[in-house]
Amino acid sequence: MSWQREGYCCQCGECCRGRDPFDGELGPPPVAGFCALYRIVDGKGSCSDRTHRYYLNGCNVWPSIPEHVSNYPRCTYTFTEVNDGG
Repeated sequence: MSWQREGYCCQCGECCRGRDPFDGELGPPPVAGFCALYRIVDGKGSCSDRTHRYYLNGCNVWPSIPEHVSNYPRCTYTFTEVNDGG
């Protein structure tokens, strides 16, 4: 089964919360309990480095299935099932 993601990032930061994926390599996270790249500026959350290898290797395409955000009620992404033709 495949899914097509639709919508936009609402900058809620729910998917950035949790364990530091860099294990302290980038220093302490600016926002406690979030990814070290997560920042809040003017009340909105965002990734501070969208050219970083971590972002480019995952965050830019995540979430990719409905289960990734099922526990994130503020997330605005939606998914449509795509027929693989098989």
